[in-house]
Amino acid sequence: MPLFDSNNQKIFLGFLAGAATGALATKLAPNVAPKLALAAKPAMKQMIKAALMGAEAGREFLAHAKQALEDATAEASAELKTEPAEPSVVKPVNGSSTVSDTASEFAAAMSRKGVGSA
Repeated sequence: MPLFDSNNQKIFLGFLAGAATGALATKLAPNVAPKLALAAKPAMKQMIKAALMGAEAGREFLAHAKQALEDATAEASAELKTEPAEPSVVKPVNGSSTVSDTASEFAAAMSRKGVGSA
């Protein structure tokens, strides 16, 4: 396999381009960095302001959600204390005495209506 085939040439040219870019950036950095820093400072301050505003909005939202949850809990607790608990009794439908009777009646009613048939 030759040392400088097309694949190796591409890798070598990429290396040379990267090295030249790095050398140029190193040479220009003292001149460009202060200007870039001056330009980036207002943008950084705006990002920090936006983050602070977002954090404050999040705190307000959570405070409102917490208050709503506390109110709902207090109302539910008050309702439980004022109303005596009544045992819930399931009454049979159409005079059926068992669950299987009710299920059979329901299935018969559905088959009369054509529900579930192909």
